[in-house]
Amino acid sequence: MVIFRKKVENLNWHNTIGIVAKYSARLAGLTILASAGLVSLEVIFRNLEINIRLYSFELTNYGFACAVAFALSYATAQRSHIRIDLFYRFASLKTKALLDITSILIIFFLASGMAYYAWKVVIHSHKLNAKPNTTLDIPLAIPQAIWAVGLTLFSLVSFSLLLRAIFLFYRGDALRVRDEIGLISDKSEERQHD
Repeated sequence: MVIFRKKVENLNWHNTIGIVAKYSARLAGLTILASAGLVSLEVIFRNLEINIRLYSFELTNYGFACAVAFALSYATAQRSHIRIDLFYRFASLKTKALLDITSILIIFFLASGMAYYAWKVVIHSHKLNAKPNTTLDIPLAIPQAIWAVGLTLFSLVSFSLLLRAIFLFYRGDALRVRDEIGLISDKSEERQHD
């Protein structure tokens, strides 16, 4: 148990989670760029009267859904999610840490629920061999599975942050809880007053 505890303490959790989330966001960004390129090419082909269909409308719909799913983990790791900080400002450091843990717990439950139901949709679409009513005619389970992977990553990142916060709080390090998962504005305001 002592060896495991030392390994957990020595892990650079925040950096590891940040790297996973950063590459997830890059994948989302590349998906948006690819969607923009696809739409642009299709418009150019149409204006030049070249009869090549790229199915940009359907593919970009799938792409945007997947991009949002993958970007959620980055937003969570960067603490870009919205929290109402009405009481947070006036709370003690320990209370702020508890509010931060509660916040990431709620995000984890939300992310897990979204991932769970996304996989249910994928399985249902696969069982039905569901296909869209379009000319592209690809099985819906394929883009839905990519979307579900993004939501699963969101759930895993939020779970990792939750575990890290609970570990730090249990160790009595409320300041690190605030620094790693707390409000960004609170951290920057405190540094301005120092």
